Amino acid sequence: MIFIYQFSEETEDFKELENKENVPLFELLDSNEILLFVDSHNSKVWIWEGANTNTRMKFISAQAAAHIRDTHDITYTITSVDDGEETAAFKVLVGLL
Repeated sequence: MIFIYQFSEETEDFKELENKENVPLFELLDSNEILLFVDSHNSKVWIWEGANTNTRMKFISAQAAAHIRDTHDITYTITSVDDGEETAAFKVLVGLL
């Protein structure tokens, strides 16, 4: 199962997104946003950082990601991915490969 969260610069925290329409995950990627994907199948948390986000947002979201991870499983690893520099594993997760 994959949980999806969107970072809010106003609240400086993540909010869970409901993917009710079962939209392909890659369609959620927006260069103005920071998204967090919790992949329970692979015990991994991905922080995807849009190209238009600022350093402050990235720093705060990295700290907040640890709290989200801990609510799922403290053993999950956290990996940051930059917009345009996605790894093959991340592309598979969001349906780009």
